[in-house]
Amino acid sequence: MKKTIISLSLLLSLQVAVAQPLARVLPEEVGMDSRRLHYADEAILRAIDNKEIPGAVLAVVHKDKLAYLRAFGNKEVYPKTVPMDVNTVFDMASVSKSMSTAISVMQLVERGRLRLLDKVSLYIPAFKDDIRVVDLLTHTSGLPPYAPVDSLKAKYGAPNRDSLIAYIATGRRDFAPTTGFQYSCLNFITLQRIVETISGQNLRDYAKTNIFDVLGMTHTDYKPTGETLERVAPTEKQKNGSVLRGVVHDPLARVMNGGISGNAGVFSDANDLAILAAALLNGGAYNGKRILSPFGVMAMRTVPRAVDQFGRALGWDVRSDYASNTGDLLGKNTFGHTGYTGTSLVIDPDNEIAVILLTHRVHPKDAGEVVRLRSMVANAVAAAVNCPPLRVYFPHYYARVEQFRHEPPITPTDIVFLGNSLTEGGQWSNYFPKQSIVNRGISGDVAMGIYDRLEQILPYKPKKIFLQTGANDVAHDLSTDSIAGLITQVVDKIRAEAPDTKLVLQGSLPINESFGRYKALTNKTEVFPRLNAQLKAMAASRNIEFVNLFPLFTEPNTNELRKELTSDGLHVNSKGYAIWVKAIEKLVKE
Repeated sequence: MKKTIISLSLLLSLQVAVAQPLARVLPEEVGMDSRRLHYADEAILRAIDNKEIPGAVLAVVHKDKLAYLRAFGNKEVYPKTVPMDVNTVFDMASVSKSMSTAISVMQLVERGRLRLLDKVSLYIPAFKDDIRVVDLLTHTSGLPPYAPVDSLKAKYGAPNRDSLIAYIATGRRDFAPTTGFQYSCLNFITLQRIVETISGQNLRDYAKTNIFDVLGMTHTDYKPTGETLERVAPTEKQKNGSVLRGVVHDPLARVMNGGISGNAGVFSDANDLAILAAALLNGGAYNGKRILSPFGVMAMRTVPRAVDQFGRALGWDVRSDYASNTGDLLGKNTFGHTGYTGTSLVIDPDNEIAVILLTHRVHPKDAGEVVRLRSMVANAVAAAVNCPPLRVYFPHYYARVEQFRHEPPITPTDIVFLGNSLTEGGQWSNYFPKQSIVNRGISGDVAMGIYDRLEQILPYKPKKIFLQTGANDVAHDLSTDSIAGLITQVVDKIRAEAPDTKLVLQGSLPINESFGRYKALTNKTEVFPRLNAQLKAMAASRNIEFVNLFPLFTEPNTNELRKELTSDGLHVNSKGYAIWVKAIEKLVKE
């Protein structure tokens, strides 16, 4: 027996040791449209501007991957301002009911320790009525919504878990079991006592050992300590001027249950919740570690027939009046839960997606609002699923676009250098130190890639745009007519949406095929002068400044890039950029 215990301990340690975060991918890699996801960003930013929330973290899980993770606003606004980051830990409030208490109950069901139809009195003898475990999970027990914290504290002292359970067991019932629905924290405090009675562990230890540690949820716990506590976003300001930080906001959980409570008390972050969501989307398992069986997960998200009209599943909400966080577009089997502090977890098993929206609307005052925001975010995310964009690019493109979103906004005094790797590789701010330069080059970009990201530039009306592109379009075997037409679309969009921005169109540079590095450019040397001729004509027809860089870089009497200006036959070195800078210097500075 002793050897068995040691073996189980080693196995548990191994499970924790090999746990890993959910794999990060670009939305497009799992068939989502990142541009549509930005509508969710805009909704969150509006809520921040309207003072509904101080900040938020949004995570989207799709097909077992973390497809989106962004932080917004501030983690703290009192007593000082601290920006939000994606690793912030939040007071999950009532989401604790689902992610901890309900899963713990279902595990005990799976292990033959508990039946959903068991009467509560089997585990808490003071319950003399017919309330069953399933009634507690579905909020159809008839127990009151809450308990009078101040009077209980005055009568019994606090914390006092036994007195709280005694109060619930012998207190009033508002209706007979299964005849009505009433959301009640008392249901899950009762479930906590059942879990603790059966397991012999307090809920914190049970959930940590059987759920959080198994999945590798490294920053999820009741009463957080250490690094997890350092990451916690504060909640409400107290009368003495302090704020709650790492101490559960819910009064029953905090005062009467000492911070470990079936109704609230879990702290977690978006990365950990993404792992939990992935496990529930995958039949209860993640990274080879299982917390529930597929049947157990199915049962948890299914509304029992006896209370079908109320729309509550076993610890999760499917379609009750509290389920607005699921939005309007996700699948009919979507389930989730919300937390009073502003947290939300939504899981759509039909479309393999989870939406995790973490806010702390109660900071610094309990006055924020997130009900509409949750629904709008869910809708924006749903609209991005299985909706790939018309054009799909490469990972570096999306990584750079995301990087640009985190940079300071472009201003009307900025000069934007826009293009592909030739632009990205230029140290334009160093070349023109007295100018306000923004480098928006992306290696590998094509004309339509530039067109699709002009939304990050044109609304801000920069002073000037220096556009240079075409080489990658040539590599894709497009004709010069097609390439010139695509670049013309870019030019026309800039002129239409930022008419006061001075646009400088720079011609394509030559290449040198003798290096043999870029097979897609084989036999393309003569394409570039033809393309430049068309671009020059187009610029003249639109009265746009055109800089013909091509002859400045060629070997005498050829159309080849001079070897001393390149190391690979396509990109230019410092000598090449010096020529480029000299060619446009006057236009940049004027």
